[in-house]
Amino acid sequence: MIFVDSTVWIGDADLNDDLHNSSHAILEAVRMGRLPFALTTDFVIDEVVTILGYRRGFGGQKAKTVGESILQSPRVFTVFVDEEILRTALTRYPMFEGKLSLTDVVSIILVEKYGVKQVYSHDTDFDQVQGIERLEAP
Repeated sequence: MIFVDSTVWIGDADLNDDLHNSSHAILEAVRMGRLPFALTTDFVIDEVVTILGYRRGFGGQKAKTVGESILQSPRVFTVFVDEEILRTALTRYPMFEGKLSLTDVVSIILVEKYGVKQVYSHDTDFDQVQGIERLEAP
């Protein structure tokens, strides 16, 4: 299993995004089975829908459709953050001194929990996390 972060979902959905080509390649590899199943979280989906909804030419309806497509994908396992995960993330959040978002800290906790070693993201903040290999292309 691999973890797919917000930047990849956003880049794939928005044809005008600078990261569209690499993001699309990653998600196409997941869809076609050239990469393992993807892990993501409801927090990531929240970020994706919110950011896309603000973008010119996108809007709420298109952003909602992207969020639903992530949830409905048979090759994506979405973890819904419960109180225990959130409390753990809040406890660990200060360790990163504001360099990672709370969503990223939640992602790290789940990557560790599920034994995932590869994170597909264009967010270089993940580079500071030991035990995680951040990749930008399949």
